[in-house]
Amino acid sequence: MSVLGFIMKIFRRLLIVATLFGIVFVMNKVSINNFNNFRIEGMRGLISECFFPNHDTKYSEGYSSLAFLKIRLGMSEAQVLDILGEPLIRWSPQDSYIGFQYSESPSDTHYRLRQVYVSEGIVKDIIGYYYID
Repeated sequence: MSVLGFIMKIFRRLLIVATLFGIVFVMNKVSINNFNNFRIEGMRGLISECFFPNHDTKYSEGYSSLAFLKIRLGMSEAQVLDILGEPLIRWSPQDSYIGFQYSESPSDTHYRLRQVYVSEGIVKDIIGYYYID
């Protein structure tokens, strides 16, 4: 075996070990408690939490991540309020749009952002991501 072949063999083994460690690390972060957050935020949210783990998220009283996953485009405003309850904040970011914000950061730092945008009584956008401040 040539020196180059030997180096490539070692490199492949190191790559396999590093990949396995990465998978174990990710699986530890995606616990049952965080699985719904992972479904909302995707891989970006998981990676963001790895690098910025000290988030400070306050949710509205009726909020749950499982309930947030039930919200769909085209639902009525009344359905959203039945499922999630009253938002922490309501505002009008544009004409004919109403934003419902179900999370915030009391200390103005990283948090899990959860918003629903309604226009003419119908859900037009659903936003959930890990906000980095």
